[in-house]
Amino acid sequence: MSNNKVILIPGIQGTTLLDSNRQDFKTVWSGVKKFFSDIHQLTLRDNGVSDKHLDAIIERADVEDLAYSEIVNYLKSQGYRVYIFGYDWRKSNEISGQQLAEFVERLKLRFGNVSSFNFITHSMGALVFSAYLKSLNREERDKVVNRAIMTVPPFLGSMEATMSLTIGSSMLVNSSEDFRKVARTFPAIYELLPVYKNAYKFTDNNATSGFNQFDFDSYWQQVDNANRPDTVKLQKLIRNRLKYLGQVRDQNNFIFDFKQQDKSLRDKCVVISGTGARTRQQTEIKSGHKHYKYFFEFEDSPRSKKGDGTVPEASAHAFKDSLTTIAVKKTRLSAWLDSRLVGGGDHHAFFLNNGRVQNIITRFLSDGTQSPSWYESADDSVKLIS
Repeated sequence: MSNNKVILIPGIQGTTLLDSNRQDFKTVWSGVKKFFSDIHQLTLRDNGVSDKHLDAIIERADVEDLAYSEIVNYLKSQGYRVYIFGYDWRKSNEISGQQLAEFVERLKLRFGNVSSFNFITHSMGALVFSAYLKSLNREERDKVVNRAIMTVPPFLGSMEATMSLTIGSSMLVNSSEDFRKVARTFPAIYELLPVYKNAYKFTDNNATSGFNQFDFDSYWQQVDNANRPDTVKLQKLIRNRLKYLGQVRDQNNFIFDFKQQDKSLRDKCVVISGTGARTRQQTEIKSGHKHYKYFFEFEDSPRSKKGDGTVPEASAHAFKDSLTTIAVKKTRLSAWLDSRLVGGGDHHAFFLNNGRVQNIITRFLSDGTQSPSWYESADDSVKLIS
């Protein structure tokens, strides 16, 4: 094969986080098993970069075995060299994108005359990759990308991020409600808030006239007339995080707008989404609540099978008119096989374990796309979106 070098970029919580300021380098967060006695050590300062806990130094460790070991081993068995870019998924994707740039440059030095790589992203990894591409000029982008495969990408966010920040539990992050307090300090989760059309619905139609998804005071779940110092401080933090989110998403709400790129780059990219799993599409925002100025009503939030359970098609298919976009449908058998009964058959979290997805990836990497139906499987569960 002409280019067998693959950079794998995991999704949110796909990289284990540890406290390197301990003799035993204790794991603080794992997507499979969390150590909730130490979870507050993950809290970030208002700058969104520094750890708040004075005695902790939180750093990335290994990637989650259940979600990624199979795709890594599969690619290696096909002759690919796989380089895993783990990162601190709490921080802004812009910061992770900068670190990805440094990672790529180190690999270039390792191989000397190599200047291009294949990129495979999972979930929020697509936003890290987008931030990386945004930092390059057109010539640099065309040169460094040999092939790029973005799987279950939340290009326009996910309603599950809103749930993580307001009630603590969601499909996006496997956590307890205690996670809510910590997650509110993570810029990356704000960058996953849904910005696709009709994500939020106001029960009071008059409220929509002043709605701004980057303005805390126009819609965010907030305590009405709260004067407690801790509440004021919290609302200030969320207000600033949302404002920064608007600065990150400055291209018609995209971190990086593939629609505006040359055909030479777009032809090197493919999106693989998940569908067929009940996915929360929208939430109502109510006013006039007893304790809140605005209140997210998740209980009656509509769901449909237009998504992978976490990311709706409205987000994952944002570039369907510009990038080849392929949808892989969840089936009962595939859910069982993909997750090996772990996580209840989570179509999103274990997407790269899916044999159909793996076939699409290797065909695209090996230029096996000459046939118009190169992406198809034996059944009709894989479709081209147009």
